[in-house]
Amino acid sequence: RIIRMAFEYARRNNIHKLTVITKANVIKTTDGKFLNVASQIAEDYPEIEWDDWFIDIMTAKLIDPKRKTQFKVMVMPNLYGDILTDEAAEFQGGVGTAGSANIGKQYAMFEAIHGTAPRMVENGRAQYADPSSMLRATVMLLNHIGLAEKGKRLEKALDICGQYEKKIVITGREDGATSGEFADYVMETVREEGGRR
Repeated sequence: RIIRMAFEYARRNNIHKLTVITKANVIKTTDGKFLNVASQIAEDYPEIEWDDWFIDIMTAKLIDPKRKTQFKVMVMPNLYGDILTDEAAEFQGGVGTAGSANIGKQYAMFEAIHGTAPRMVENGRAQYADPSSMLRATVMLLNHIGLAEKGKRLEKALDICGQYEKKIVITGREDGATSGEFADYVMETVREEGGRR
């Protein structure tokens, strides 16, 4: 199902490149089967070019500035996905800024990739937790329920606030903005960007 879903996602979003990641050269039974199934499913999507990489090489390619942009949609078994999503999250500011989606046949759930940040709560810093991960999960939710334009606006605002303008910076400590202050900044940017259209 996950392989077909990846191809469907690529098709729906007009993406013509998909990468399958395994360690099929060593874990021949399960990862080999994953790769074989991907090859079979790929036949149903002739417009999508696909390739496969081993997980250890992919972790290196993701940090290679010349190569990392060539990967558009990736599909892999859960363990490798857990590793690569944390690595990829570093490009946008760390795991505290990445959303996550769990999509089934009938239901879907969207959440922060990092969990509940219990150490921040224990240390009395809960109000300084970065809300970006929940907002990125909201982008995924909006896309999933057919509100892609609203998702794009929120994603653009997150990029503006977190990577470019940085009028308010969240550090996770008292020297930075609170979660509420940063969320207000993002939502104000959404409104401003919406008015420019």
